Amino acid sequence: MTASYKGGDGEPLVLLHGFSATWQTWRPVLPALAERHAVFAPTVLGHHGGQPFADGEAASIVAVVDDIERMMDAEGIERAHFAGNSMGGWLCLEMAVRGRALSAVSICPAGGWEKDSREGRAVIRFFRRNEMVLRVSRPWLETIARRPRLRWLFFRDVVAFPSRMDASLALASLEGAAGCMVDSDEVAGLAEQVGDRELGPIECPVRIALGSRDRLFHRPGHFAKLRRLLPEADWIELEGLGHVPMSDDPARVAEAILEVTAGDRVTPAPS
Repeated sequence: MTASYKGGDGEPLVLLHGFSATWQTWRPVLPALAERHAVFAPTVLGHHGGQPFADGEAASIVAVVDDIERMMDAEGIERAHFAGNSMGGWLCLEMAVRGRALSAVSICPAGGWEKDSREGRAVIRFFRRNEMVLRVSRPWLETIARRPRLRWLFFRDVVAFPSRMDASLALASLEGAAGCMVDSDEVAGLAEQVGDRELGPIECPVRIALGSRDRLFHRPGHFAKLRRLLPEADWIELEGLGHVPMSDDPARVAEAILEVTAGDRVTPAPS
């Protein structure tokens, strides 16, 4: 059974996590979002607690998006608002292209770089390095999560304020990354696939929210393709927040999503 969170009432809101994460990355913002929406936060294909890719099936963005649609169908969700972080931010846009999105909020989205760019290569190097570090550190994940100094060392590239992560969320994040079923070679393949992809027409409102202290996607080139593809999207900056900002400032992240799902100040962004 795929690990997921379900709760709340109102229009459906699907939350999509980033690469090597799980649904639990959304925990800090779930209470605020579930006040307004029937929230569905799944763990996507190939990730810790989720379903594996089929035997002999190469990891692919298309397979992940297909599986999200299958999970939505199983939940009886025809269309939903979407919010996604990092890889999940790109997946939101893929779901919008397929017509399943009422709106899409992409937070520090992956896939915004042009094909064969240095930004794409830097992201691959980051995840390869992380894979090696986690392999060595796996016996001590609980200690890392519990100790503020070690937590800062391990999370400083992805969150602006590691001290604001409670130990249980830090441990869930570390276990999720260590248990991800997609290895570094497959990460390179996924990054190349995203670099190759162009978005089709999107009819729903789109917001792109960037963390001003994002240390992973911090160059203009990380979003060059998205700015070309979605020039009329609502681009905002999350001041002082990092790449995975949900624990940095849960209220601000929830506000950035709920403004869009309520239809406040955001118009459709054709691509």
